[in-house]
Amino acid sequence: MTTRTSWARTLCGVLALTALGLASGGHAGAQPQPYEIDVVLPLTGPGAFIGATETATLGIVEKQIDAAGGVHGRPVKFVTFDDASSPQTDVQLTSALIAKHVAVIFDGGPLATCRAVAPLVAQNGPVLYCLSPALYPAAGSYVFSTSASSEDESHALINFFHVKHWKRVAIMTPTDATGQEADRVFHDLFALPENRDLTIVDYEHFSPSDISVAAQMSKIKDAHPDVMMAWGTGTPTATEYRGLKDAGIDVPVVGANGNQQYALMEQWASILPDQYYQYSMKWPAVRTIGNGPVKDAMVKMYAAFAAAGLRPDSGASLVWDPAMIVVAALDALPDPATPQQLRDAILQTHGFAGINGFYDFRVGNQRGLTIKDCIVVQWDRANKTFVPVSGSAGKALSHA
Repeated sequence: MTTRTSWARTLCGVLALTALGLASGGHAGAQPQPYEIDVVLPLTGPGAFIGATETATLGIVEKQIDAAGGVHGRPVKFVTFDDASSPQTDVQLTSALIAKHVAVIFDGGPLATCRAVAPLVAQNGPVLYCLSPALYPAAGSYVFSTSASSEDESHALINFFHVKHWKRVAIMTPTDATGQEADRVFHDLFALPENRDLTIVDYEHFSPSDISVAAQMSKIKDAHPDVMMAWGTGTPTATEYRGLKDAGIDVPVVGANGNQQYALMEQWASILPDQYYQYSMKWPAVRTIGNGPVKDAMVKMYAAFAAAGLRPDSGASLVWDPAMIVVAALDALPDPATPQQLRDAILQTHGFAGINGFYDFRVGNQRGLTIKDCIVVQWDRANKTFVPVSGSAGKALSHA
């Protein structure tokens, strides 16, 4: 099953029916009703910066899908609901959609909202596609997660430390759900035998509501790290970067790809560390990746954004492939598809070329990508873009 074949078949059918109607002297008639897919996003509140990017991406995806024939000949419409970045509101919205017996719901995250709603659908559906890499769904459940996992992404980043010979590591994480998940991941990764030459010289925490982290930065500075892992997303991360600048800490800084957004880079231009890195999925490597279906998918995505006068970032990356995978499955299934049919179709998907690699859901991680699909990027201040500085899994570029 491939998206291109399925859409082509649908498009040919639509053209044939249209030609038959015109030949008989009839009229095309009313436009078919849109095929609606429900999406719960943080359009307001602290997660709004991600919700805005995801909304823009969904609009571009709609045009791509409709140009290829839609779903069963019907134009796709993503119907968005604002959870105000609140897990409680997300639960209310998701419960209402479950009562409508929909086949699929996309949830824009962040992690706390995805964690709140995942138990509602895990056993009986509908399919929930969470746009947070830090969610770890149970194998075979109705819950799927975007991108490679936060653990695979962080593992690639730590592999990159070996490439750069950074051995003394300072870490700072927020006390929210994202930070707690990062703590678990870092504990497991730094305990691996392959990382025994790395030393955590200081490990600090801060509350997302803190307006100063001066005390923590003083300890980090005294620890003389080679590199600092400054975790968090959005406003709390800005507090860290401001603290780094105020403390005069001048070491390479790495962060999570939740901040891999051009709007944030522009907003933080005066406080960004001089050497700023993030783990990333493969989509920024469009100029360096070899020719093939994955590059073709990247080029198509970049062209679609350029036509809209936009540039894709991590928010686009979280949305693009999941939307294409779900639409391809829905178009290949009977109309209407049941949640079980859709779940099973996704679980059987393999060899699907997306902007972040070849998807194979048979690996059992409910996301289809692994550490081999992760890279590291550096922010290029002069050209205002994210530049790949590692190969697959964070290894040296020559190993890509």
